[in-house]
Amino acid sequence: MRELTAVAMRMVYFFGSFHRIRVNGVCASPREAPIVVVGPHYSLFDGIVVAYCGPSTVVAKSKAADLPIIGKIIDITQPIYVCREDPNSRHITRHLIIERVISKEDWPQILIFPEGTCSNGHAVVQFKPGAFGPGLPVQPVAIRYPNRTNTVSWTWEGPGVPVLLWRTLTALHTGLEINFLPVYYPNEQERNDAKLYALNVRNYIAQSLGIPGTEHGYNDCKLMNYMIAIGMPYFAWSHDIAKMRRWLGLADGKREQELVELYAPFTDRNAFVTLEEFAERLNVSADNDSTRILFKIFNKVSLEAANRVATQLREPVYHS
Repeated sequence: MRELTAVAMRMVYFFGSFHRIRVNGVCASPREAPIVVVGPHYSLFDGIVVAYCGPSTVVAKSKAADLPIIGKIIDITQPIYVCREDPNSRHITRHLIIERVISKEDWPQILIFPEGTCSNGHAVVQFKPGAFGPGLPVQPVAIRYPNRTNTVSWTWEGPGVPVLLWRTLTALHTGLEINFLPVYYPNEQERNDAKLYALNVRNYIAQSLGIPGTEHGYNDCKLMNYMIAIGMPYFAWSHDIAKMRRWLGLADGKREQELVELYAPFTDRNAFVTLEEFAERLNVSADNDSTRILFKIFNKVSLEAANRVATQLREPVYHS
């Protein structure tokens, strides 16, 4: 059944203009690498990699099941679906991944797009650690679309799926390169630190493609959307903000939302706080460089221009 699924997928892609698929390297066996990690993740078209892995089973967002034709093919691979809106979904997914890779049953390889979101492929964005939690060898797969016009990238402010499907399916030819890299065996430090393991594999894939790695991720897109929605003019800095919040230990909290409720008088346009007050209300040190940088991002008055530096508390309020 798996082999028939692989053939069916190749036929679907062939009739959808994918006549030039170049494959470099060989997919490792499930025993060598029970997990295959693919990047960068452009869009739903990346799923063709499954057909060249046996096929493998995939970890996909739950909405993928609703996609025409491709959604049905994904279902056949016995996927692990992730609901990004459910905070418990990550833990359940991680448990299912570990359960399958250590199982003695005949499960196929698990194929994961560890970025957890799509991009334009100009860089490899931050990898989520779920695929690397078991500490087992993984096979990195680097992909690229060497086409003059990019009709495949599904980005947060780009065209939607219907437009991408139309542009790609009506193209004369769509090229794709699939590069199976050597199996990556984690060292002891990486086995004990899934985030470090994910970072190193991300950099390995990026280096093979000659593109940079970046700390941007799915949460940054959510943050940008929210900042635009509240009329904030500094959404381009949201990546810096997210990075500072991670360093300050605020990444997983909703401290800013609590501040809105606790300090309502400070949320109007004429309310200001000093650096010390800013740090106190975020429960972080004012002497921390990250605190100062985060404060300065939202400061409309130069730090060198006044002793009492003020910032609008309303502006740094955004979702985690």
